[in-house]
Amino acid sequence: MRSDIRVMSRRDLLRATIAAAGALALAGCTDLRGGEGSAELEGGDPREGAIAVSSVKPLCIDPFNAVDEAGAQICFQLFDPLMRYDYEYGVLTCLAAESYTASEDQREFTFTIREAYFHNGEAVRAQDFKRGWERIANPSSAAAGVLGASNVSFLLSLVEGYQDLREGRASGLSGITCPDDRTLVVRLSSAYADFPYVCAHHCLVPVPDDADADAEAFSRMPVGNGPYKMTEAWDGQSAQIELSRFLDYAGTVTTIDTVRFTFYDSVGDAYRAYEAGDATLAPCPIESVDANAASWKSSDDERLRITSGRRCVLGVSPVVSYLVCNTSVAPLDDVRFRRAISLAIDRDGISKRVYRDARMPADGIVAPVVPGYREGAWPYCVHDNDAAEELLDELYPTGAGGARDVTLTITYGEDSGQRNAMEQIAESLSAVGIACELEELPFEDLYVRYRSGSFMLGRYDWSCDFASMDNVLYPLFHSASLSAYNFSRYANEQVDTCINEARSTGSEGERTSRLQEAEDIVAQDCPVIPYLFGSYAYVGNQRIEQLHIDADGFAHLGEAELAD
Repeated sequence: MRSDIRVMSRRDLLRATIAAAGALALAGCTDLRGGEGSAELEGGDPREGAIAVSSVKPLCIDPFNAVDEAGAQICFQLFDPLMRYDYEYGVLTCLAAESYTASEDQREFTFTIREAYFHNGEAVRAQDFKRGWERIANPSSAAAGVLGASNVSFLLSLVEGYQDLREGRASGLSGITCPDDRTLVVRLSSAYADFPYVCAHHCLVPVPDDADADAEAFSRMPVGNGPYKMTEAWDGQSAQIELSRFLDYAGTVTTIDTVRFTFYDSVGDAYRAYEAGDATLAPCPIESVDANAASWKSSDDERLRITSGRRCVLGVSPVVSYLVCNTSVAPLDDVRFRRAISLAIDRDGISKRVYRDARMPADGIVAPVVPGYREGAWPYCVHDNDAAEELLDELYPTGAGGARDVTLTITYGEDSGQRNAMEQIAESLSAVGIACELEELPFEDLYVRYRSGSFMLGRYDWSCDFASMDNVLYPLFHSASLSAYNFSRYANEQVDTCINEARSTGSEGERTSRLQEAEDIVAQDCPVIPYLFGSYAYVGNQRIEQLHIDADGFAHLGEAELAD
């Protein structure tokens, strides 16, 4: 038995919302086409139908490896994956897919591809998705020969035949078949009900034959199926990339004719270009952000949109900063001690004093933008020195001067900009009698130490690869991840069972409930100590009438509107 899931497209979602509310006016709801000529850009004051974006320089714009912030932003404009998670509405929507079905055992997914075209005029077929995914998974692909190993191949690790392809025993992914041009069938090696969420990743996109025929040329001028296309190849050194709207786009054709990205050495330099009037849109550094614009402080429906009345977007990203507790060594092998540490940390103080109130204090390991988040889910993620001291008194009674006979070492990465935050944490722990030493290491050494267990408390950031609780709980707390990112060495059979059962559960509500059960157990055990959620900030000038910036930091330029 199969479940037939026809997910509402973003266009349909917006249309339905307009019908219900009668007041929303979002680009993408109607087909508003502007003039077809290319508009010239002049600094930060583009002519009609054009926009200038300042950015850091991308490392790669090919979806094979477009994982740096700037490269991913450009890739997002050029390509449409099968699915998209809509952070505004909190739902998974179809994009390049028209619909999909899932087998009862959650191991096989069949996607119906909607009619669409590449920027070169070729029709997008199911085989093009298979090609795009296999070039990522195959370490011997033509793209790998040009760009090196892909950093997103792990996204396909559950597809049948993945290991055979990685180890050279096969030339393709046996789990991906294409019965016809519009049908893509993906068979997994084990149940994973959240696989459609994986398919929303901006790198899991279709590519035409040319991607393999001339991988080097494609890496400089990717040919996609998204709302914008490149006007000319990028040599990797030029300070600009220009995109033009794709008139044969399968979705609603954008009203913005041209987007020009200009690259700078840093986010600060990109922001200064915006301040100087040389850009319409720019990322905003923490020292310049308006903390009053924080999305978590507002209930405004447009808090994640740059509009005529809102020039700064400051939102929560699917990232959490936390301390890893090495639960295999004393004193962190005692749950009471871990709880005390968590209670002692002044998260609000860190946000205010280190980040100018531009990062949201964490109340759990799952970020608010990830489906399944619950406010206050972790009871020990509150600042309560009295409760912390009560726990500590049972373990390490205070001596002369209020000190306790216990010292912790907090390890973190050098050049990570985290020293001030670590000093604040050390100060919080000192206030309850725990002495702390700070240890700064190169990231390569840090990772080796975490993997080997040669640390006490270690700072780490976890960023979701796609919008799923499983993408947080499984890698950080499942016993199968002990050799990977479960640095805390946490193992709990009940947690494993809940996560495993969730992976094979088709019902979204029931699946979320099982994952929340697992999270509740972890929250009591405190193998990690979350302290801040990630954030992102963008500013836009008066040229922008409305522009959505989602939680991944992607600017939805294909749906944007410019002021008259």
